[in-house]
Amino acid sequence: MEVMPQFERIATTHKLVRWAEESQFAMQSIEGNDYMQKATVGSIQNSIINVASVGLTLNPADGYAYLVPEYNTKAKYVECQLRISFKGLIKLATDSGSIKWVKAEVVRKNDQFKYNGPCEKPGHQMEPFGERGEPVGVYCIAKTIEDDFLTDVMAWDEVAKIQACAKTQNVWQKWPEEMAKKAIIKRAQKQWPKTKRSHQLHEAVKVMNDSEGSEDTTEKLQRTADYIIDAIAAEDETGVVEAWSELDDWEKAQIWIAKSKGGFFNQNQKEYIRAAKFEQHKEQQAEVAGHKEAS
Repeated sequence: MEVMPQFERIATTHKLVRWAEESQFAMQSIEGNDYMQKATVGSIQNSIINVASVGLTLNPADGYAYLVPEYNTKAKYVECQLRISFKGLIKLATDSGSIKWVKAEVVRKNDQFKYNGPCEKPGHQMEPFGERGEPVGVYCIAKTIEDDFLTDVMAWDEVAKIQACAKTQNVWQKWPEEMAKKAIIKRAQKQWPKTKRSHQLHEAVKVMNDSEGSEDTTEKLQRTADYIIDAIAAEDETGVVEAWSELDDWEKAQIWIAKSKGGFFNQNQKEYIRAAKFEQHKEQQAEVAGHKEAS
């Protein structure tokens, strides 16, 4: 793959990043990280091209985006990914012209927080140098060009579910609050006014969803978990087996995480799933399919 021509062709459309600078930042990132050097060439090339697509510099002084190595557990190799920070998302949002500014904050147990609705600023009082307690939620405020406020809030339980469904856990474990801010901004931006320059923001969200996972995945697993929980309550073993069997191995692993870590099932529900007669249901389905073919 010829990276430079493709990079320059994409970057020319917005003129936000230049190959001369970004290729050097990429080389510094690769040369300074032994684990990054194990990443596949193709994944490194794709990540650099994504820099051109989103229009965010890799300059570490800005902290907008980074190249990071991640082990792909499915493919069994190290790959390079473009990691976009919440500061990078904010830059793209304000540069698009849809909002004047945006701010995301974590709310802690000892803070005083009042949600005043989606179109009003919330009240948030805290003691910045005191003991604020554990995180209980995160919120995002954006001010539009028309001077309206748009507010979105997310309870920490919901943040934990997004973390549980993330494709990579390393970054969540190292910087949980920064990732929580990024999660609420990603969700909030769906409601922000769209402009002709919103493309870079949408492209950045797409890149993030591809590498980190999306809220859509969390919502899908939540719907499946809710169906299974209802089926367990109704003692509908067939429903449990069918819903569970529709999940792939990665989804099963995410949905099985301990409830205290953002998982979906309590211990009794897990015992019911373990005891479900999966093989018997498979045999019954095969028998039904055989009868259909014979008829």
